[in-house]
This record gives sequence, C-alpha cells and structure tokens, in this order.
Amino acid sequence: MSVAPITELLGRWRAGEPGAAAALMDEVYPLLREIAQSRLRRHARGATLQPTELANEAYARLHGARTTDWRSRAHFFAFSAKVIRGLAVDYVRARGSEKRGGHLLLMPLDQAADAPAEAEDLDVLAVDQALNELERDDAVLAQIVELKFFSGLNSDEIAEACGLSRATVVRRWRYARAWLADRLGRLA
Repeated sequence: MSVAPITELLGRWRAGEPGAAAALMDEVYPLLREIAQSRLRRHARGATLQPTELANEAYARLHGARTTDWRSRAHFFAFSAKVIRGLAVDYVRARGSEKRGGHLLLMPLDQAADAPAEAEDLDVLAVDQALNELERDDAVLAQIVELKFFSGLNSDEIAEACGLSRATVVRRWRYARAWLADRLGRLA
C-alpha cells in the first residue's frame, strides 16, 4: 500500500467529501486491526481485550478527530498510537487490575518493533507510567517509544512522523529500550 492513498483520503475526509469516510475506513481499519493484533495477545487464564474491539474503539475515537490537519499517513498513525495507548490503559484500569496489566499483554521491549510477544510480558500500567515520566524529561523520546509500542510504524515512518533522521530514531530507540528496561525493573 502506498502512502498517497491514506494521506489523500485523510484530506478528503477532513474536507467532508461524501464517501471519503467509508473509503478511509476501508484503507485504515485493516491496518488498525493488524496493529491491535500485533500488540495484544490472548492470555490463557483470562479474558483480554480483543484486537477487533481495540480497532473498533480506536477508529471510533479517530473518527471524532476529523478536523485534525492530517499531514501524512505517519501523522495519522502517530495519532492512532496515542489513541491505542489510551484505550489499553483505560481497559486495564477498568478491569481494576494493577498486577500484570489486567491480562492485557504487550510484547517484550526487544521485540516491540517487529513481532508479537513470545516471552516475558510487560505491565501496561507500568509502561504507561514510565512513558509519562519519560515524556516529562524528553517528549520526543517518549513519542518514539509510543510509536514503537502502539502504532506499528517502522523506523522510517517514525522518523517522518517525528521530523528526525532514521539513524536518530534507531539510536534514540536503543537508548529508550535500556532506559525503559531499567525503569520497568524498578516499577515491578
């Protein structure tokens, strides 16, 4: 899929063009669901938020942001990352479970950019708390982490969304992983 169709559809949707919302949904909903599925997985002992539920709710909230001046596909998915992060945290809090993220599981830090989790899981609330702390110290670094965890963007797309070079994103991500591993170890 090329970048132009989503960017073009975002502009048409923002302008209120008839049919643009449906065409945009056809383009982005499968991507949102794929992102949700790659970031979540079932936990054998309890119910979890399903990728379809997360994608539906994310799309509904994104639909309310129609007046946003979408600059690109990467900008849209950066915004989506914030929405998905918020939904994941809200879900865990609603379940009333602080320990282990209420069965909502994220992938390990070393796999955050590429594949679903296979090993140790991260506590959603601890990740959110660490990201809030990081955001106070370095908002751009926090955005890079948020995009890695919650958007499905690759390093090139994150570079575009943040206005950085790919090399800077890769270097800062390495630092962020180490910082988060240390911080999450202390929060556990």
